[in-house]
Amino acid sequence: MDSGLSQLRWTRRFWLLVVGAVAVLALAQVVRSGGGSQTVLPVVAPHEPIKTVDARLLADGWIANPDRDPLPVERERSRNNLSSLSGCSGTGIGFCRYDYQRGSQHFAVVTVPGPDGTGIVHNTFELE
Repeated sequence: MDSGLSQLRWTRRFWLLVVGAVAVLALAQVVRSGGGSQTVLPVVAPHEPIKTVDARLLADGWIANPDRDPLPVERERSRNNLSSLSGCSGTGIGFCRYDYQRGSQHFAVVTVPGPDGTGIVHNTFELE
């Protein structure tokens, strides 16, 4: 009878060790991945009008978060009054950048002038 009781104790200890090891591995993965609370970046297609993208991002909970106030000439180059405008390049190509934030994540949209002169998406990237 003692050997059966002893065997039961070792079986319980074994399973407690297994469960503990799995818990430690799961916790390590959560810590390594940043807690699993990362915001998914929005999907923005090239050539989309910035006014459409801006409205969609704001509706999805992103807020305008420009890294600086654009100069009046940059506002004129952008051909819009979007609050997310950070600035436009003076290269003649017409690149303008719009910045957004949701939680701790920062996201930027770069535009170029479209056929009618208003901004269309060139590319996007996550700001660090």
